[in-house]
Amino acid sequence: MPAQRNATSGRWALPLVLALALTALFRVPPLLNAGAINSDGAVVGLQAMRMQAGEWSAHLWGTNYQASLDPAMAALIFSLFGPRPLALVSVPFVGMLLMVALAFDVLRKRVGSWPAFASVLTLAFASMAINMPMLYVMRQTMATLMVAGVWLLDGAQESRWPLLRYFAGSLVMGLGLYVDAFAVVLVPACATFALACCADRVSGAKQLLLRTGGCLAGVALGLVPAQLLGHLGTGGPGAIAFDRLSSNWKLLWDYCLPFAFSYGVWVPGKSLYAQPWESPAALHVVQVLGAGMLGLAILFGLVSGVLRAVPWPVRRLGLLGFLSAAFSLAAFLLSGMPVDIWSARYLAPLFWTAPFALAPAAYLLKRWAFCAALSPYLLVAAIGGWMSYGNFVSGPLPVLDARGKAEDEDALGEFLRQRGIKYGAAQYWLAYRLTFIFRENPTVVPLNPGEDRYPPYRRGFEQADELAFIFHPSEPRALPEPQEAHLRASRAKFERHEVRGFTVFLVSR
Repeated sequence: MPAQRNATSGRWALPLVLALALTALFRVPPLLNAGAINSDGAVVGLQAMRMQAGEWSAHLWGTNYQASLDPAMAALIFSLFGPRPLALVSVPFVGMLLMVALAFDVLRKRVGSWPAFASVLTLAFASMAINMPMLYVMRQTMATLMVAGVWLLDGAQESRWPLLRYFAGSLVMGLGLYVDAFAVVLVPACATFALACCADRVSGAKQLLLRTGGCLAGVALGLVPAQLLGHLGTGGPGAIAFDRLSSNWKLLWDYCLPFAFSYGVWVPGKSLYAQPWESPAALHVVQVLGAGMLGLAILFGLVSGVLRAVPWPVRRLGLLGFLSAAFSLAAFLLSGMPVDIWSARYLAPLFWTAPFALAPAAYLLKRWAFCAALSPYLLVAAIGGWMSYGNFVSGPLPVLDARGKAEDEDALGEFLRQRGIKYGAAQYWLAYRLTFIFRENPTVVPLNPGEDRYPPYRRGFEQADELAFIFHPSEPRALPEPQEAHLRASRAKFERHEVRGFTVFLVSR
C-alpha cells in the first residue's frame, strides 16, 4: 500500500518539516506580541513565579478543574529565560508543535505522508476562536496529551512492546483529565478508540483480554491524580442545561460555528468585542465550500466505519474524529457555559481530532485529489485565522502592536514604583496582566474581590497604606468616573494622574 511505502521509505521528513514550519509561521503574530498576554494567561505566569519562590499549588489558581502542570512547565522555562511573556507563551507553542508532529506520525503510516501533511494543517491554520488555548496557556498541554495517547494506542499492535503501549496510551489519556477536566468531552471518543485499537488483528479472546486489561489498568492509574484532586465531575462543559438548548443553538449556528470553521471572520482589537468582517462574494463561496468539505469529511468518518474497502486502523481514526466532533457539539448545546462568540473555544476538541477524522477520505482518494479537496478549507482557515489576530497583523504581515510592546504598561509600572506604590486594583482583564508585566512590583488585584485568583495578593492590598486604582479605555467595563465620585464622597485623600493612556488614582488611607 502507499501508506506502507511512505512509512518505511524515509520520505516523510519533508512534509513533516513543512507542516511544523507552517504551524510556527502562522503563530508569529501572537509570539511577536507576547506582551499582549491577558490576565488568564498572566495567572499562569504569576503562579510559575510563585513556584520559583518555593510555593506549590495542585490546581491552577482560581480553578478546581485544572492542574498546575502548565505553571510548572512555565517555571522551568522561567528558570532559563526569566519571567518574560515570550517565555510564557513558548510553553503552549511547543505543545502545539508536538501535537502536530504526533498527529502527522499517526496519519503518515495510515494514509501517506502528503495526505498526512494536508490533514494536520487543520491544526496549523485556525481562527482565534480555536487558537485561544495557544495564546492564553489554557488547554494546549491537555490537548497534546490526548493526541499523544492516540499516537501510543494507534501504533501499539505494530510495536515491539504492544501491551506497554496499550497501557501507556490509556494512562496518558487518563492524565489528560488530571491536567484539565475539560478533557471529559473527549472521553467517549477516546474510550471507543482504545477499544477499537485492542481489536486490531486480535488472534483470540486471550489476546483481546490482555490488551483490554492493559488499557483499563492504564486509564485507572491515569485517573488517580484527577480523582485525588477532585477533577472528575467538575470539568467539561459544565452541568447539563436543557433549558439552554434553544439559545445555545442560535449562538452556535449564528456565530460560533462560522467563527470556528472560518466561513465567518471576526476581527478583534477595534472594540471590546470582535467585529464581523464582510468577505467578498467570491471568497464567501470558497468559505462555505471549504467549511462544508471539512464537515462532510468529519461525517464520513462515521460512514466509513462500515466500508470494508477502508482498513480497520483507518476507520477507527475516522470514528475517533467523528465522535469527538459529535460530543463537542452536544456538549456545547447542552452546557450552561456558552455566552458569546468567544464560546467557540468550546468547540476546540472537534479541531484537535479533525486530522484523524479525515483519514478515511484521505485513504480512498488519490493523494493529490485529497489535498485538492481539502485546500478550500485550508485557504479560508488561513485567511480567517490570520485576520482574526486583529491588531497583530497588517495585511499579510505580522506587526508589533502597542499592547504587544507593553511600553505603556512599563511606563505605568515605573511611575507607580517611583511613587512607592506596592498594591493597586484594576478591572480583572487588566489586573493580572499588569501584575505579570510588573513582575509583582507593584501587585494589582481585581476591582471585584470575587474575581480574585490568588488570596495573598488581596491580603497585601487590604493592608497597604498607599494604593493605586488603575483604569484604561481598553476595558470600558470599569470606568474611572464612578471611582472618582466614590473617592470624593468618602473624602479620601487621592490624586488623579494620566500616565500613557492610563487613568490612575493614588489613594492614601
